[in-house]
Amino acid sequence: MTNVYQYTDYREYLKAFFAERKAKGAGFSHRSLCRRLGLASPNFILMVMQGKRNLTRPLAFRISGEADHDEKETEYFACMVDFARAKTTLEKDRGFKRLIALRKTMDVEKIEESQYEYFSNWFNLVVRELVTYPDFKGDYNWLAKKVRPRITPRQAKRSVELLLRLGLIKKNGKGFDRSSALISTGPQVSSFAVAGFHRTMAQQAAEALDSVPKNERDISSCTVNISQKGFEQVKEAIAECGKKIMAIAGADTPADRVYQVNFHLFPISSKDRK
Repeated sequence: MTNVYQYTDYREYLKAFFAERKAKGAGFSHRSLCRRLGLASPNFILMVMQGKRNLTRPLAFRISGEADHDEKETEYFACMVDFARAKTTLEKDRGFKRLIALRKTMDVEKIEESQYEYFSNWFNLVVRELVTYPDFKGDYNWLAKKVRPRITPRQAKRSVELLLRLGLIKKNGKGFDRSSALISTGPQVSSFAVAGFHRTMAQQAAEALDSVPKNERDISSCTVNISQKGFEQVKEAIAECGKKIMAIAGADTPADRVYQVNFHLFPISSKDRK
């Protein structure tokens, strides 16, 4: 039986549920399911699966009835619908945390939650760099003090444990090395978690204007008037600049400090409708 707790995207769950139910009975179809749900359009559920229509909470409860969900499964499925309908990053963050809370007692894969935690706590990316320093000897007080703004030793320890679990760092004798493992999440999870990370880094960049001496930072901007074609060219230029910076960092050893480099490109005027 399809396990609803294995999903955070209700459309993907619907596809799996429909395929399983159709395999059991030749008479089961999108049309018959819509009829049982009391829907006027015989293709509504198909359009939901295709992302052309959205579920409402009342309809989610009716689908749970067709799927023979128990009370907790019904709540979880309804929360998936709420999560998908969330508009802001903060709403999605609250929604995903609710899904995690409902899954806590279930025997489901936790890697997606770990990936979410990796992006939602900005200091994980800093810790990943700092643990490779020769001065780090497993002292989490030292590690916590090196992060700016400072975190707690407990947060530092949990961050290292998370990085090990995700394979982003690996033990090397008494120290650690970065691994080449990459983080990959579903589009819903990664989009709002990474958005939260960018928001935090933008806030820290603003705070650095007052907290970091001028000789230790470089914060500049330019205001340009460009077309859509120019916008795409600027995006490419930023991407190439990012690659060049990563190449410099890769060849610059030994490193002695972790820096954050942000790129921001966004409109500050309305679009010409002509």
